[in-house]
Amino acid sequence: MMTRFRNLVQRNLPAKVVSILAAVVLWSFVMNDQNPVIDGSFTVQIQLVNAPDGYKITQETKSAKMKVRGVRSLFINVSEKDFKAYADLSDVTSGKNSIPIKTVLPQGFELVEVEPDSVSIVAEKLVSKVFRVELAETGTLAPNRTVAHISTPLEQVTASGTEAAVKEIVRVVGYVRLGENSEDFTQKVSLVALNQEGREVQGVTLSPEQASVSVQLARGLSKKVVAILPVAGTDLDKTLSVSSLRADPSKVEIAGPEDAIKGISVIETEKISLSDVKKTMDKTVKLHLPDGVTVTNPEVTVHIEVKDKKKE
Repeated sequence: MMTRFRNLVQRNLPAKVVSILAAVVLWSFVMNDQNPVIDGSFTVQIQLVNAPDGYKITQETKSAKMKVRGVRSLFINVSEKDFKAYADLSDVTSGKNSIPIKTVLPQGFELVEVEPDSVSIVAEKLVSKVFRVELAETGTLAPNRTVAHISTPLEQVTASGTEAAVKEIVRVVGYVRLGENSEDFTQKVSLVALNQEGREVQGVTLSPEQASVSVQLARGLSKKVVAILPVAGTDLDKTLSVSSLRADPSKVEIAGPEDAIKGISVIETEKISLSDVKKTMDKTVKLHLPDGVTVTNPEVTVHIEVKDKKKE
């Protein structure tokens, strides 16, 4: 039996081998003609993975074009959503980063190129800082009325955002709308973070965003804008000297009976303790107000600059 089978296989063996080779070549030719290898392109969104906590990530490039290769039949059942492009932010550092783009392809496809091959991202550290709440008046009261006192139980507010944005903040202000009121009133005011030029700082969040304000009005009071004079204590470290004291704001509007305010040109602060001052710093201090004189906000910030006597 085996001998007969062997004879059958070996009979006309060269012709059989040639026939098999011809069949393979013919099959390859037909397949390449009917289902050739082709290139295709897909535009996909670049995903960011492993973004670090405590940072704001700004992605400059949102999408990438992927050129892939595969047999024609593979392209029939795929779409852009089957191709993935991503950037791994595990090793990102503060500032501008260029991160290589990695890809995930459906089975059977070969990546020819991805454009761009990297994505630029900016990582900015997120920080928070506490600021004192200041109140400012806007508008005009009813005739023969003036503001005797404005107060809020909210003393401080937390500003959160990128390190650069928070560093730009110099004060947080709530603007109280007077609106021709003739009686005492309360009001919810929105708080605004301002920079050195008095412009609103963008990209920061204040918590809380509003303050409840109580406004006490008075009849027949006069108003006047006077300078603020910081008064330094005598308890500064003996190795240091004060080079500058500057109030912010530098002027304040006072209110009171005409005879009480007419002789006032300067309002002093309460004596500022310097015992804890070792370097240039800011301190919040109260104004020293004469009897019968009121201000909207009785506190100011004093910028204290000191220098080492030895270096002088």
